[in-house]
Amino acid sequence: VLVACGITFWLQQRGVYETAIGEQRSLTLADGSTIELNEQSRVRVRFTAAERSIDLLEGQVLFHVTHDTARPFVVHSGAASVRAVGTQFDVDRLSGETVVTVVEGRVAVLPDSLLQPVSANPVDRSAPSISAPDFALLGPGGAGGLLLTAGEQVTLTAQASSRPTRTDVAAAIAWTQRKLVFASSPLTQVADEYNRYHQKPIVIRDRRLASFLVSGVFSATDSRAFVAFLRA
Repeated sequence: VLVACGITFWLQQRGVYETAIGEQRSLTLADGSTIELNEQSRVRVRFTAAERSIDLLEGQVLFHVTHDTARPFVVHSGAASVRAVGTQFDVDRLSGETVVTVVEGRVAVLPDSLLQPVSANPVDRSAPSISAPDFALLGPGGAGGLLLTAGEQVTLTAQASSRPTRTDVAAAIAWTQRKLVFASSPLTQVADEYNRYHQKPIVIRDRRLASFLVSGVFSATDSRAFVAFLRA
């Protein structure tokens, strides 16, 4: 117990917060913003006079951002960053991709290259352009960024990003009520989501089942009913 407490204290001194399997956690940051961590999630918080920066190292987080035009709120996840001033949005870092869902307000989603000095790598110009009034939100660069408004969702990988689409926001943040919501989701994704909540994971041994599609709303804490459904 002493070792665990010591590690937790040491991580928090470094601005690192995390949750274990089956654990959710809500934090109020120094600026008044709150973050809700889903199971098996980890973030690093770094605030400066110019920027409020969050590194999503693992998992899923719902952000409620306090308005502060002088200090943008930036979430880094994989190869992309999400920039907001005052809004509410969800970021889910999965294996190989990041899913961003805007609940309220608007956010700018940018490749990390736009937040760093210009490199030799070309910027993807196929993404929707950002109008001049939005440059302040996007910061240096602007080209290649995506501006998302409430109810929109986008999926990003290291290579590309999808087009923003309208989504069911309630389903996207159903995890805050410990619910699992799937809409024609492959069984591999279903298993990954379930495993966030339970010490005894679901393992798919038959690859022919990996693409089996599942739809429905389930309790994240009722493992017996969920496994019975999958068996049926």
